[in-house]
Amino acid sequence: MTSARGPRFASLLRLALRGGRADALRIVLTAVGSAFASFVLLLAAAVISIGPHDGPYTTKLLSEPGLHPGVVVAMIAISALSLSFVGQCSRVGAPARDRRLAAMRMAGGTPRDVRTVLALEVCCAAALGSVVAASAYLVIHRWFSTGGSGRGFQMGEQTADHAHLLPTDVLPHPVLLVMVLLAVPAGASLLGLLALRRTALTPFGVIRRVIHRPPAIAPVIVFLIGAIGLIGWSAIPARLYGSQGAFLLLITAFFLCTGIGLVLGSAACALHLGRLGAAHARRPAALIACRRMVAAPFTASRACAAVVVSVLIGAAAQGVRADFLLRTAGNDDPFYANAFDLVDVVLAVAIAIAVAGLLVVAAEGVVARRRTLAALVASGVPRRTLATATLLEMVAPLVPTVLIATTTGVLAARGVYGSSATVYVPSTPVPAGGAGQIDYRPVIEAIPVPWAALATVAGGALLLAAAVTLVSLLFLRRSTDLAELRAA
Repeated sequence: MTSARGPRFASLLRLALRGGRADALRIVLTAVGSAFASFVLLLAAAVISIGPHDGPYTTKLLSEPGLHPGVVVAMIAISALSLSFVGQCSRVGAPARDRRLAAMRMAGGTPRDVRTVLALEVCCAAALGSVVAASAYLVIHRWFSTGGSGRGFQMGEQTADHAHLLPTDVLPHPVLLVMVLLAVPAGASLLGLLALRRTALTPFGVIRRVIHRPPAIAPVIVFLIGAIGLIGWSAIPARLYGSQGAFLLLITAFFLCTGIGLVLGSAACALHLGRLGAAHARRPAALIACRRMVAAPFTASRACAAVVVSVLIGAAAQGVRADFLLRTAGNDDPFYANAFDLVDVVLAVAIAIAVAGLLVVAAEGVVARRRTLAALVASGVPRRTLATATLLEMVAPLVPTVLIATTTGVLAARGVYGSSATVYVPSTPVPAGGAGQIDYRPVIEAIPVPWAALATVAGGALLLAAAVTLVSLLFLRRSTDLAELRAA
């Protein structure tokens, strides 16, 4: 079974794939998230591989080669969110897995052996998801491109020319296929190992080094650099971004600073919100939630990171949409309206993935604190109070960060594109029947603030977060069983 250099690879692989129901659930969730990420990356590879003789497609986003980079970037962003969900899934069933890892260390395994087992578990689950995604894509490509009718049934036939809704007629280059099949398992394994960077794998258990006081000044500085750069874009000399590449690079840098500042600052926001709430709380549930935010502020940070970034991008997209639709109001071509409708669909998918990660964090938090929760129930605290406290702990830190992200996103869009636009309106009455020459004059109009769209983005994210937190409370009754007070 073993050699002088340690256990054999087959033994480590067998240990990685063994476990109970919680371990099986973790593997399934990892495989599902990896399959979704792989499928989206395969679609991105298909977009890259679209040639002049492929198509036609129902949207110009796929028909126009110049728009392909934006589509590919959006798909890569969605796959990155899916991988973040995979990283959150690595904490599912952590207590039972920690006991198993401690037993491995007690039996003579080294920390490197234990980390190898963890990496193999994530890698195998992600590889399974990638293979399933690749198989599904090949089946879809085969079926919808050369399907049984002989003429080639097309996916999403919506026009007389049988245009494609997705690039299902394109098979990505084999090199791109191999890159996708390797990138997702490698990325998932890396995220799984990063989740253990603050842990000590000892024979007596897995000890996590927790930082109780998050940084407060640095995130604010990073956020202000990005937000001020975007909102005050008109004040930046044009010579600094004379080329299109420099423009995109500077915008991306400011946007990354804004997102990183929001994500890193969410822990400090939860800490100060908990301190303020604990000083003024009058209800037991609010007091428990506030004390939890003070004791573990990074729990809220891990939970809301992807949600906040998705809301920031969504609010900015709604601001850009309002600008473009006003500037093209007199144009009969629905290209921009259709393009932004697709952007809204992408954002909805991104927020749904982010909220799914929040569900994993909330459920894992309930299970990880089961002995503390059971002790509270034994001391007379009603389970209803604990459920309310858990809901407040997960949702309360999201409210200020989501509002800040929404405000910053729309102000950034207005800062870059302006708060007014020049539109052309007829200066003479339109002749009857549309015949004759029509003169137009320029008119400066204020770009409306898309209040309804912003409320949908922010409110929808908060409502989904509250809903998935309520779902995680299904684990509360089992976790508060008095038997949990026994020594593990």
